[in-house]
Amino acid sequence: MIRLKKPCPLCSKQSIIIDKDRVRCESCEFKVTYCCPICDSDLANTVFSEGKDPQYTCKTCSNTISLAKVGYIIDNGMHVDYNARCQYCNGPTLHRQEMNMGNRCFFFPRCSGPVDLFGGKTERSFVFLDFETTGLEAGRDCIIEIGALKLDGEGLEHVYQTFVKPPVSISPKITQITGITDEMVANAPSIADSIGKLADFIGDATLVIHNADFDMMWLGTAFLQHRIEFADRPVICTLKWARQNQEPQASLGALSKKYKIGHANAHRALADAAATKELFFIFDQAKKDQRPELAVSDYMIKCHQIMKRYNLVPI
Repeated sequence: MIRLKKPCPLCSKQSIIIDKDRVRCESCEFKVTYCCPICDSDLANTVFSEGKDPQYTCKTCSNTISLAKVGYIIDNGMHVDYNARCQYCNGPTLHRQEMNMGNRCFFFPRCSGPVDLFGGKTERSFVFLDFETTGLEAGRDCIIEIGALKLDGEGLEHVYQTFVKPPVSISPKITQITGITDEMVANAPSIADSIGKLADFIGDATLVIHNADFDMMWLGTAFLQHRIEFADRPVICTLKWARQNQEPQASLGALSKKYKIGHANAHRALADAAATKELFFIFDQAKKDQRPELAVSDYMIKCHQIMKRYNLVPI
């Protein structure tokens, strides 16, 4: 059984579950059956495994499907396209109908197609990251919101989002930009608690950030202040990628509008991280220019300089 994030279309309660070959609500009478997302065949009488990761093997196409994958498709409003087949494995593809972006193989990232994206390692994951802050100067100003979206080696998404309680008041200008007020962060966890959980969430993932020159200063300085070890790994900047692609406007807002990326809560951390994820795949598919990558260690040099400039000491 997998619980969905989307509310029930009948009673609006968040009690929708996927149980074997049906999606049903635990609070009302809503219930629909679904077919195999790979071959579109009826799943009636299919044997479903139990356990931490429930799965089934389709009798028609012999593919083993995780219920978590079915839940991901439903929660994210994905459309399974049986006509636009993957050029590498001939599997069906997925896309969001409301977005101007190409289809992604159902078996992404296990499909052989995106091997260059994952460096030949199917276990490689990505974290799309964004911060909201009280100002523009890392080391002097404070983080007030963290938004991170992880795409794991199975192509499933995980989210870490939190407000952070700053030691100073949020200025009216920042509230106007972000919509974040002092009241919203009054009972939020401290940066010490939040940054440690973020480090665990990131794990060994590759980082993808729109304007990494900004956000990496906050991340690296916070890690240094709180004595968090951070292994070196690639950092991909979609802002630099946009400029390499000669986009006339490279802001996340302008690019979201151009490529019809859903971005209703601009200047909120998780919304910006999610928009960055979609932009990343749009650019990767277009292959106009090579992904701009630097290492974490390249950014940490400036983070050490920030620590020295503001006389910050590890806590």
